Amino acid sequence: MNIVITGCSKGIGLELVKIWTLNHKVYGISRNLKALKSLKSVLKNPDNFEFIAEDINNLNIEIVNRWINKSNVDILINNAGILINKPFSTIDYQDYKDVMDINFWGAFNMSKLLLEKLSCCNGQIINISSMGGVNFSSKFPGLSLYSSSKAALTVLTECLAEELKPKNVRVNALALGAVQTEMLDKAFPDYKADVSAVNMASFIVDFVNSSSGIINGQIIRLAKSNP
Repeated sequence: MNIVITGCSKGIGLELVKIWTLNHKVYGISRNLKALKSLKSVLKNPDNFEFIAEDINNLNIEIVNRWINKSNVDILINNAGILINKPFSTIDYQDYKDVMDINFWGAFNMSKLLLEKLSCCNGQIINISSMGGVNFSSKFPGLSLYSSSKAALTVLTECLAEELKPKNVRVNALALGAVQTEMLDKAFPDYKADVSAVNMASFIVDFVNSSSGIINGQIIRLAKSNP
């Protein structure tokens, strides 16, 4: 398979690269060139990893086609995300733009740019969302912008699942609870999650392998706790 993963220089994205490059070709993107090079150097099959150090919002079809010189992409994992933990009263437009550009528009843009490659092979898009972005879950002070961006991503998932049916592209979202990553440390500095990035990456791989052709348009909650 050909697999594209955004935000792959750390956390869950990094662990997904380690797993999938054992047997598949992985195309990774992150803004952190040093981290991407370091990741490639520790992989068991480094030739299976092609990366680009770029902001996902700066991509266009010409850049994508140079980076991914294949006609088909089987899986797109929209994993890139940022978190700003600030009181509502202090959030400004630049904060909004920073978060929404990555958490929402980044996934929107990547999905659009790879649509034809995905449609060539009945591909699937997995959006990595958050429990904070689904209804009737716990919400926390300081995370209004982050949770709202993930809520937008979950609704986009449902919309694209319907709109892309004629192209045979399935779209699902995984709403993650607490996973021990740098992002969790930023949101809840004193909290330690029971689930590691390795644990969650392994689950995502299993989900992709087992859901082929069956699940579409679902927001799947993956949480032992929230956080």
